[in-house]
Amino acid sequence: MQNLTSTLEETGIGSITVDPIPPPEIDETQLIYHQLCPAEDFEELEGKPFHVNGTHLAVFKNNGSYYAVDNRCPHMGYPMSKGSIRDGVLICHWHHWEFDLKSGACFLASGDDLKAFPVEVRDDGYLYVGLAKGEREAAKKRVIANGKRALERGLKDRSTFFIAKAVTALRDAGAPPAEIIHQGLHYGAHKSSDGWSSGVAILTLAANLWDDIDPDDHNLFLVHGLSQISRRTSGSARPYRAPFPRVKEDHDLETLKRWFRYFVNKRHRGAAERILLTLNDRDYDKSVIADFIYTAATDFYFTGDGHALDFANKMFEALEYVNWEGSHEILRPIVVDLVSRTRHEETSRWADSVPVLRPILRRIDSIWEDNQANSAEIDISEFTQLLLADEFEPTVEIVEEQLRKGVNPTDICRAMTYASAIRTARFHLKNEGDWHDVANIYSYSHALYKAFQYSPSANLLRGIFHGVVYLAYLRWLNMPAARIPKPGQRIPDETYTSVDKMLERLQEFADFQKVYEAEILVNQYLEEGHDVDALKRTLAHILLREDAELHMFQVLEVAFRHYDLSDDFEEKRMHLLAATRYITAQKLMKNILWSTENAERLARGELLSERDDD
Repeated sequence: MQNLTSTLEETGIGSITVDPIPPPEIDETQLIYHQLCPAEDFEELEGKPFHVNGTHLAVFKNNGSYYAVDNRCPHMGYPMSKGSIRDGVLICHWHHWEFDLKSGACFLASGDDLKAFPVEVRDDGYLYVGLAKGEREAAKKRVIANGKRALERGLKDRSTFFIAKAVTALRDAGAPPAEIIHQGLHYGAHKSSDGWSSGVAILTLAANLWDDIDPDDHNLFLVHGLSQISRRTSGSARPYRAPFPRVKEDHDLETLKRWFRYFVNKRHRGAAERILLTLNDRDYDKSVIADFIYTAATDFYFTGDGHALDFANKMFEALEYVNWEGSHEILRPIVVDLVSRTRHEETSRWADSVPVLRPILRRIDSIWEDNQANSAEIDISEFTQLLLADEFEPTVEIVEEQLRKGVNPTDICRAMTYASAIRTARFHLKNEGDWHDVANIYSYSHALYKAFQYSPSANLLRGIFHGVVYLAYLRWLNMPAARIPKPGQRIPDETYTSVDKMLERLQEFADFQKVYEAEILVNQYLEEGHDVDALKRTLAHILLREDAELHMFQVLEVAFRHYDLSDDFEEKRMHLLAATRYITAQKLMKNILWSTENAERLARGELLSERDDD
């Protein structure tokens, strides 16, 4: 598996150090000249904008000579035709970047150059500009190269606006979203000393939910993830760590796994990380690496409020998305989550669960053997109600019994996710400070469901028992329980002339945090059988227009995925009601939305100074 630094440098997706790329030499014999306008139309020091075959030009007259450059300032896209000239220096009026008018060279040490084009006045008195045959494609490549460098600068400067500008330029130039996501994942993993951060998780969620989101919100989703990455990274890179040197006889997997668990237990990050990188270097199957990580994540009780397992799942989804390119770097942060997060058997809250779970966990291999030897089924809805019981002792006994009968662990994970949706939908607003608790069990249950599909094992069964206990602990967050819309319930005195009007009204309810009204409307929408894809896009838009944090994105994804998994209307309904409640109850700022909208307006050639907010 290839090292990400070399991979990105070879493919152009990104690199650790981004240096300016000199423009290619112009082959005058390959130029095609295009007529612009009569030369006499120009006044001295005047600039005019032109658009020729997809190329944006700013043309100037200075000391009787004519010059043409790219009309988009490489800094923020401001029209250079609106700039001024002083002693042969072209000045962008927005941030006062300065360029040599003749060559386009930027006088700012870290700034990108403008592309310059040859201009000539012919006998007919008209001005002509020379463009290479492949100029349109070359311009696209320049924009993408500049955009990648601008994105890295935005990440380093922690500037949401710079990030939004770079994303807009890259997407307008046709850069695939996978390239942008890959660059962000690499930067987030390489430049963070922390674990698998919320930023790289949100960027992975953007990849997962891409087809569920309105295309108009795609840029906004990318900016969310990249902005979170920028806030959680520093200018310094993670120190390089190598796998074990190759020897004639490598260590067997049993030894490596024993060592890995030992060093995680001792919170020895460097040693555990090196073992993980050795597995990756030796090209072991992905399920083997997953087994090491999932085992370490469940060696302790609900590690990090479930985030260790949840982030491990997100890490593997990210690696699959980029085809494991650069896995050396992307794998490394998860070790921090495994060694540094809270182990709940050490907390007072979980003290009463230890004597109950310890004997069960000692029998885990036997439970797994019986599970694999037998076959049985459960009713997901009935089992979900069992998981919502107030006391966990009888519940864990029933779970063990069903596993021994041969019930597929993924079915129990589905029921756990369904129960978590109900906990979320019944979460009373008076418990405002505890929203993360219900989001954590919801995303954890889904991650456990995915983990059993990726690398099933006896050790992973422990995660089910941890989740069952945590679901019982959360019963206090449903006291009193919030109302759930009843079948057939409608908002009094409200009718809607179209589905679009219903969805517009849903956004209005969200704007004013009318949580219960939003749930009633979603309930009505589902009962009337309207297009669920449109509802998903609306819920996503409600989330994306706020400065949303990780848990909101997690809840949205889990709701969408488990809605699609089920054929039971009540189960499907509950997942979307849970998402509606969680998202509409949060009232945040809209800075990311404003930055992205401004970046997109600039890309369309609009000026922020001309904005009309009336």
